[in-house]
Amino acid sequence: MDAKAIVGEAIPKIGFNDIAWAALCFYYRSVADRKYCKLMGDTPFIEKLRQTPFDITASEFEQKVILEYVGISNYDLLLEHKLAERLLGTVVGLQPDVSAIRGLTLLDCNLSDNAVIDRIERIYTTLYSISGLWVTGVSKIAHLLNDNLLVLLNLDISAHFRLLDGSTGLISWLKIIQDSARQVTRDFQDRGYSCAPEEFISEKLGYTRHGCRKSLVKYLDEYYWLRFGDSVPIPPPWTPT
Repeated sequence: MDAKAIVGEAIPKIGFNDIAWAALCFYYRSVADRKYCKLMGDTPFIEKLRQTPFDITASEFEQKVILEYVGISNYDLLLEHKLAERLLGTVVGLQPDVSAIRGLTLLDCNLSDNAVIDRIERIYTTLYSISGLWVTGVSKIAHLLNDNLLVLLNLDISAHFRLLDGSTGLISWLKIIQDSARQVTRDFQDRGYSCAPEEFISEKLGYTRHGCRKSLVKYLDEYYWLRFGDSVPIPPPWTPT
């Protein structure tokens, strides 16, 4: 079923101004998104995670991904269930799929290509099969494997767009975000800019100076998080001049 038919008017038309405001508001909401930027700025680790995950130790994965980024601190889950080892082993097993979609972005990805769809779905469903991870944790780890393509989710957004009950499938959701990405990029280019919107925002908010250039996927997540997770208007109803 087409996701647009399910959620109807809940899918917004979105322009560059919308994600720019969302990025600014999220910057303060998340305290400059320091945890995310610290991890994404650790280029050697991210490259190993995507290309040679078997070179990462379970303790390093636990500290950098599970504790500092995903935020799971349950002692029993971490130790007795060996969550770090199981997750890292899963990422190692997914390496052929991760490698195959390396270089693909949400803007240019053909979401009608069954081979691509199968790999994307396998990444999410395989991670979701690990007990102890909610949809947020699953999507956070998937996002690390290709931040330009694999989208983030939280429970509020998933419930709002009916992903939790299965009414909206993962690929239908990706198509919604892809449509938003294309709208934003087209609007940004129509304003006369030659760079990418995510490069512009990352530079303006200072992320680039700290070694982190957020992807358009991440900025769209911040918009959807504020708009449908926190239920606040974006842009704000009033702004000082």
